Amino acid sequence: MAFRAEQGRLFTRAEVQDILNVPADVRGGDWSTGYTEYEDEFFVFCNIGVAGRTGHDYNNHWENDVLVWSAKNGTHLGQPQIAKLLSGQFPVHIFYRSEDRSPFVYAGEGHPAQVDDVQPVRVHWSFGQVATPEVTALVEALQANGFSLDAPGVHTQRATLGALTVYVKRLTNSYPLVIAPEWEEQHTKLVAVGGRRPASRFYYHNSTMRSFPKRLHGGNEEIPYGIDFGFDTLADLSNFLDVLTGTPLPPPTPAEETQQIDPKTETEVTRAARLGQQKFRQALLDRYKGRCVLTGINMPEVLRASHIKPWKDAEGHERLDPDNGLLLAVQVDVLFDQALISFDDEGRLLASPRLSDEILRSFGLTRLMRLNAPLTAGNRSYLELHRAVWKDA
Repeated sequence: MAFRAEQGRLFTRAEVQDILNVPADVRGGDWSTGYTEYEDEFFVFCNIGVAGRTGHDYNNHWENDVLVWSAKNGTHLGQPQIAKLLSGQFPVHIFYRSEDRSPFVYAGEGHPAQVDDVQPVRVHWSFGQVATPEVTALVEALQANGFSLDAPGVHTQRATLGALTVYVKRLTNSYPLVIAPEWEEQHTKLVAVGGRRPASRFYYHNSTMRSFPKRLHGGNEEIPYGIDFGFDTLADLSNFLDVLTGTPLPPPTPAEETQQIDPKTETEVTRAARLGQQKFRQALLDRYKGRCVLTGINMPEVLRASHIKPWKDAEGHERLDPDNGLLLAVQVDVLFDQALISFDDEGRLLASPRLSDEILRSFGLTRLMRLNAPLTAGNRSYLELHRAVWKDA
């Protein structure tokens, strides 16, 4: 009988065998060693981040919604069983767990989105190839608004309207629409018309969004990034798309800017500094999730990437070091830049005697405030220098 189950349900190997009515005399062998084939269906059992019972510890891991999985030692693409496993003609049921001897989570039927020709064979399994209702509604809304859509990929689908490009996340139930990071300055307006944002980060990264600019993000190579949104209702989605299509297009990406600037009027030094400033700001927006680190204001339009050690005094690497920066609301940035305020190593606000309580209140501050994000060791080192100037202000 064919195996059917809901994604997310827990199973032991024995329970899967019971559902399939596997005879007792064939329940050993491959059923206990990673994956097996039974009646033209494959069953993959894998550990994530922990060695299995056989002692093998493969680098199985999740990359967003894709499971990167290694087959048994010694496997290669020329083997008949591996070819059958990857053919797409037979269901491949995948189960995973993060603790040895605990039940497995049923991830669903896997589809080989990418196969690496290494030994052992490494497969990138994707799940849920049928778009969720949220994704389907988004695609239909984009088409209704005149967007042209590329063929869907495993991870994303590109949609264009003139010079405007957005991406649809294919394997998600939340925040399915990704727009270019240049829309950052209209972030508040986009949220006000119904766009929801994840609280855990400011930018979304995915290597398939090739039309978007790139940045370093936890790896050795730059990766495309954007700002992702979700919507509670179709009306919110409609209002959001009205803003995207009705507002003048955002500023060009850094790559486009360099093409439009006359090289006779911009030196290499000036160009590098300008692009470096953009990356510095983007790094702080990401680190502080688009909020002023002191007041919590989440309007990127009024936030400044403040240097702790001033640009004019900093060495080259210090100017672009995110540890030498704090994301501050514009009125706080002015005070910080003039060394009228600073912060101690615990993030507590230090105010110059020149600032009375009344003046502080007019800026929306009090002497009891402190930074709402922990300081790094690098932050503390730079702040030590800043406090020396603050004492003399």
